[in-house]
Amino acid sequence: MEGIILSLEALASPWSLIGGVSLLAIVVRAVGFGYMEEEEKAGRRLFWVDWPIPGTEETSFEKEEVLRLAA
Repeated sequence: MEGIILSLEALASPWSLIGGVSLLAIVVRAVGFGYMEEEEKAGRRLFWVDWPIPGTEETSFEKEEVLRLAA
């Protein structure tokens, strides 16, 4: 493992490694989005996409109705 890291440091600058990893992440994300688009185009819904993000639900406090009695 140490030999791989040392050989990478000798052949490439850190900025090119960071750029390569970033480019790889963008490509993987684009392939994932393409897969999702093809699934939705075929008529299948991806239900996990419709799930709400935890903590984003709006909480509404129920207002208590005040009974006003005529005196």
